[in-house]
Amino acid sequence: MKQYPYTDSTEMIVYTGKKKRKINKTFLACMSSALAASVITTGIFSAVFFNMSKNKSPYQQTSTTVQSNLTQVSSTSSGSVLTIPEIAAKVGPSVVGVINKAKVTPQKYYDPFTGRYYYSSDPNNEEVVQQGSGSGIIISSDGYIVTNEHVIDGASEISVILNTGDEYTATLVGKDTKTDLAVLKIDKTGLSAATLGDSTKVQVGELAVAIGNPLGQEFAGTVTAGVVSAVNRTMTVDNKTYNLIQTDAAINPGNSGGALVNQYGEVIGINTIKLSSTGVEGIGFAIAISEAKPIIDQLMQNGYVSGRPLVGISVSETNYGLSIMAVSSGSGAEKAGLKVGDLITKVDGTFVKTATELNKIRDKKSPGDTLTFTIIRNGEMMDVKVVLTEETPEK
Repeated sequence: MKQYPYTDSTEMIVYTGKKKRKINKTFLACMSSALAASVITTGIFSAVFFNMSKNKSPYQQTSTTVQSNLTQVSSTSSGSVLTIPEIAAKVGPSVVGVINKAKVTPQKYYDPFTGRYYYSSDPNNEEVVQQGSGSGIIISSDGYIVTNEHVIDGASEISVILNTGDEYTATLVGKDTKTDLAVLKIDKTGLSAATLGDSTKVQVGELAVAIGNPLGQEFAGTVTAGVVSAVNRTMTVDNKTYNLIQTDAAINPGNSGGALVNQYGEVIGINTIKLSSTGVEGIGFAIAISEAKPIIDQLMQNGYVSGRPLVGISVSETNYGLSIMAVSSGSGAEKAGLKVGDLITKVDGTFVKTATELNKIRDKKSPGDTLTFTIIRNGEMMDVKVVLTEETPEK
């Protein structure tokens, strides 16, 4: 029987350049970010290398309406329908490049020909190198930027490059691995902020324009157009479920964190995932902006997301249920008496055979609520009531 590691207290999404994973047993899902073109050379995508530059975007900054209040989300029922060039001119200045940099400690090596030891660089200094890049969206005129968490994952330093070519060091305000969102801040005012639309009103077949930096800054400001192929498309990657907008607008490594825009020039999604497999084309996905906004608000206000329920177990999937592999110390699971080796067959009376099914039931609860686990232990079936605790905020 297949074993699938699962821990409800540990985020386990693996992004572009890390490792392979299957989606619906047919396609390979890959986060289309930037870790595809870097020192990380393995993964679903073939490694793509490019030279970073500060070339200006083909869409130079024009006069646009600056949105300084993120809480004001516009309705897609208002505004004029724009042409694709008008959309590019309006939203292009709001899309930035996000550079993930890491410190590399000089490596010592032995040269057998000289009998001496050498260092790869100055042994007294750590070298900062680029390990990936992606895109981001300016969401306030005073320098707040939203991107994907996997774009900045593992960074010791983050840079933001505006469409003018100007580069700024960014501060990480907050990140949330579970929703793959992060908020950055640069010390710059008077920026052209994107207008956020209402993705709940998006309809299949309407125009969808993707703006971002596929393959890095060399192609900064790239605009691709298509249609909304589907809405409310549910996809589960490493036990985390996303509500996504599907589009056939081209999304490539480096587009992650960039904007998916409707015909009114409003951001309706954050480009995040594409399916990559032989014979598969034009299947990309964006995090619906109406789903992302509450997370973005929390990250801006608190630096983390709070209020998520936690069971406190790690499980593997079997043909008969979920086998508990570990129980977290101090968790509700431990206090309730769940043990390693217990086989979970039902949660709140519903049969569960996958971690995703367990997560869906758990996520309808709040910290302090109770879940009833039906388990088999030593051949006996019993019910165990677990009081959910709060997941430790990711800071």
